[in-house]
Amino acid sequence: MDHLEEIRSKLPIEDLVGSYIQLKKAGRNLKGLCPFHNDSRPSFTVSPEKGICWCFVCNTGGDIFKFIQLIENVDFRESVKILAQRTGVKLPAFRPEAQDERMRTVAANRAAVKFFAETLENSKNHYGYFLNRGLTPETIEKFRLGFAPDSYTALKDHLLGAGFTEKELLLAGLISQRSIADKSTYDRFRNRLTFPIYDHQDSPIGFGGRIVAEGEPKYLNSPDTPTYAKSLVIYGLNWAKETIKKKDLAIFVEGYMDVIACHQAGTENAIAVSGTALTPGQLKLIKRYTGNIAFAFDQDAAGMEATRRALELVSGGDFNVKVIIVPEGKDPDDCIRESPEKWEEAVKNAVPVMDFYFEYAKKQFDISDLEGRKAMLQFMLPLIKMYPLEMERNEYLERLALILKTDAKVLWRDLKKTGVKAPAQSEAAEAPKAQAFSREEYLLGFIFEHPEFYPTVADNLIDSIPIDSLTEKFYKTCKRAYNSASTLDLNAVFGELSPEEKERTNLYRLLIEEQYPDFSEEAAEREIANLVASINRQNLFKVQKEYENQIRLATDPGEKTLLLNRYNEILKLKTKIN
Repeated sequence: MDHLEEIRSKLPIEDLVGSYIQLKKAGRNLKGLCPFHNDSRPSFTVSPEKGICWCFVCNTGGDIFKFIQLIENVDFRESVKILAQRTGVKLPAFRPEAQDERMRTVAANRAAVKFFAETLENSKNHYGYFLNRGLTPETIEKFRLGFAPDSYTALKDHLLGAGFTEKELLLAGLISQRSIADKSTYDRFRNRLTFPIYDHQDSPIGFGGRIVAEGEPKYLNSPDTPTYAKSLVIYGLNWAKETIKKKDLAIFVEGYMDVIACHQAGTENAIAVSGTALTPGQLKLIKRYTGNIAFAFDQDAAGMEATRRALELVSGGDFNVKVIIVPEGKDPDDCIRESPEKWEEAVKNAVPVMDFYFEYAKKQFDISDLEGRKAMLQFMLPLIKMYPLEMERNEYLERLALILKTDAKVLWRDLKKTGVKAPAQSEAAEAPKAQAFSREEYLLGFIFEHPEFYPTVADNLIDSIPIDSLTEKFYKTCKRAYNSASTLDLNAVFGELSPEEKERTNLYRLLIEEQYPDFSEEAAEREIANLVASINRQNLFKVQKEYENQIRLATDPGEKTLLLNRYNEILKLKTKIN
């Protein structure tokens, strides 16, 4: 375990968490918006002293390894690898055959990225395509753009020669199988310009391929693999995440070239969905970095509709949203190539959501006739009604009245008759199901924060009856340590606990810091006594009811006598604590 301790010593938890969310000082600890639920006020606590982080609303957190597991959706081994790379700690050697499917898939993709990039460099015509689109050699290299040759086996032969198996290449989606009956395989990407797709940890997980000649589909993406799930991936996030955090804004554009052109032009917080419409999973991912989103989709009919669907989805989450109206109906890539200053102006003047909806409605509905005006009215009224303030509603109704050439008072009457469905909650906005900590856990927190008051617990806690199963080991360990030294030595206690149990003790201590701030020693001692009394009453009542039920069901006279004797002992204990 030496390498784990070395990683811990080199990476304070506040530095790690602070690279994902903004933290502010809060007494001995730091706080920020929880990345694991839709947090509107800082509820995520980071304790540099204890080396843990925790949200007491959704009850999620842990040490640096657990935090990475949760926020990157990886297992423990992968979290160790991520943190080792970050800290420069060398991990113990492991056998290649022990690598899992995900690691081999990433390795195969990485080799394919290099193969496609080298093929592009050796193809003057295809390299020229990117140059003609306004990209610089530096940008082509940064985004690791490539070319898949017009061959059925070029990539397959190369990767088989590099030590990958056909099964691994199929699993990675780099080759395809003709049919179940015909087992022969061929390269998935052929005669296509390639755009490697990276996860937010900068691991290559898939590809997008744009066809060079005529044919369909124009763009071909990798299938779902152990590393690539379209609905959870955001293209460009690995390059954009630091700028997104710095500017506190994520700009969603429509395609690979839009992202690349934006970054080259200095808009380095641009990202795109990966071969799918915007999904709740992607929103949950982007929420780690910002609560502000701007959409800059194409201005054609399909782009406007995509913007509308995205806005409907985001309306269920805790995001501030604007829309970037790209000038002259162009997409961001075209606009940047023809007039980068107009793009900068459009970004700066991103419009509120309702401005977009008004523009969208004017393009969708023909207001020259009554039916068209009615259709626009039915579209706009539910949107206006979602705004809680009458001042906002009034402004939008007056604006709508001008467009429809009617009286705003008439629209107010129509608005009152309009029903509004609650916006669909995205996965990122689901309310957490908070779990309350038990009395026993609160008491443990006080014990570990104030071991000098343990004698109060030792003298008064009734442990001859069952204790909460989650905390029983902690209490028994404390009792053994106290009985052997007549004082509670926490080092002796921790020596008997597993790493996970030690981490739990830090959580209990953090719980006391959060729930009992600025408690004096006298107040802490009183609260310990109150908790002990409350636990005794709770446990005795529970045991009393169990004995009463057993006595009713007992048929053997000897067994019934024994149960009655124990029941009377419980009643005597109850008398002492009341």
